[in-house]
Amino acid sequence: MLKLPIDISTFSELRTSGYLYVDKTEYVYKMITGGRRFFLSRPRRFGKSLFVSTLYETLKANTSLFKDLWIGHSDYPWKEYGIIKLDFSAVASDDIITFKESLKTSLFFIAKNYQISLDNTSNSPSDLLQSLVHELFIRFGRVAILIDEYDGPILKTLYDQELAKKIRDTIQQFFTVIKSLDAQVQFVFITGVSSFAKAGLFSGINNLRIMTLDDRYASICGYTDTEVDHYFTDHITAWAQQEDSTYDKLREQIKTWYNGYRFSEKPISVYNPFSLLNALDHQKCENFWFQSGTPKFLVDILKKESHKIDLELPIVSKDFLGIFDVDIIPPVSLMFQAGYLTISEYDQELGLFKLDYPNREVRTSFQKYLLELFTHINADTANALLSTFKDALIKENIERVIDVLHQLFAHIPYQIHIKEEKYYHSLFTMICIGAQIKVQSEYSTSLGSIDLVLEFEKLIYVIEVKFNKTTKEALNQIHERKYYQRFLHQGKPVILLGLNFKREPNLFDITYLVEKL
Repeated sequence: MLKLPIDISTFSELRTSGYLYVDKTEYVYKMITGGRRFFLSRPRRFGKSLFVSTLYETLKANTSLFKDLWIGHSDYPWKEYGIIKLDFSAVASDDIITFKESLKTSLFFIAKNYQISLDNTSNSPSDLLQSLVHELFIRFGRVAILIDEYDGPILKTLYDQELAKKIRDTIQQFFTVIKSLDAQVQFVFITGVSSFAKAGLFSGINNLRIMTLDDRYASICGYTDTEVDHYFTDHITAWAQQEDSTYDKLREQIKTWYNGYRFSEKPISVYNPFSLLNALDHQKCENFWFQSGTPKFLVDILKKESHKIDLELPIVSKDFLGIFDVDIIPPVSLMFQAGYLTISEYDQELGLFKLDYPNREVRTSFQKYLLELFTHINADTANALLSTFKDALIKENIERVIDVLHQLFAHIPYQIHIKEEKYYHSLFTMICIGAQIKVQSEYSTSLGSIDLVLEFEKLIYVIEVKFNKTTKEALNQIHERKYYQRFLHQGKPVILLGLNFKREPNLFDITYLVEKL
């Protein structure tokens, strides 16, 4: 079997060192032959840098690397470009002077590789870019600019808004130079996590195609189901044999854990490459992407804006998904752009997107993280309480369940409590997901919607949640609407649980009524 390219983003290394490569060169062909200016936003560790590297080798006309790939069998003309390839995530950003000097150093390095001399007295990265483009155009007759993770320096400095704004403005000036070089720069590709739509960052680039939610490029990064079955069959088969399982059973498990990212109006979903490759390598389904390091900018903003986080899954417009600037940071837009929420449905008539967690990996990890954020408890304490919560439900120890709920809810500041039933319903769902319990929220029946259904190996819970009412009302609703009926044939005990959350300025209490069928 070919080696799995875990966290390798250099195309030439993959192609020359025995690594597996999922062929994305049809997109390369489509872009270079069909357009000139492109921007793509995708979450971290999603294959953006590998795609930039693939473009780089294509534009350098390194044909030997593309043998047996889609573009290698096409009519692509293989003309060499002079290429300016910049990784902004590697540009230092301690202050604005350091940022400019670091960016200039990157440009000098590219010039040196081409044996081009630039004026080292220039104080402006934009001036150096202009000089470098002119020299490359004289030599090659065509120039390409590839900028990976353009927003890295901005995101790293969001803790200091004034510095972040200065860096943003410098990047905007840098992009404006590209506009003035339109006749010489034949191809531009920019990637990032965030789009900064309201910042006018890209206003200086003519006819920039925003690919982020374009159906035609929905699977440009990440792996589709078809690609997983085509490229990874041997690895999945080996894993299934190791687990003494079947290919189909394991394949469905992998899909539940890592598929589900959607970047288009059409229902085209992809797997997170980083998580899938790590799962195949370790031969186990675990949380790889979230544990690889939640970006500090996301942690800081969610802590600061926790009172604005709506626990209900949002429905938003396309424009809202692109809102992001140094001083305009809606948590939902941030969570979408960073990959913690994705598109689950699209209403074409209204032009609205419904968002949801993409898969089990993100849902479980992020719900646990939000629980820690809301309750102000550390990860170890949260994990211990969630484990106790799940164990108590399995053992039908409802007193212990309520005790754990009290411990968790007691830490939530009064100011961010919302006096609505849906708030407590959402928090209870969050706790269940964080505890890795199989939970279905708003379970539809012919007579209504069950708040929560929890399914364990040997029993099922049917739960109705009330706020500032009574547990009797909750249990009566379960009986009146016969919520339990569809579960009786499964041969498991069904436990009916009515919960009432009572919240007043100086009082918080949880009461319950339970009945076993």
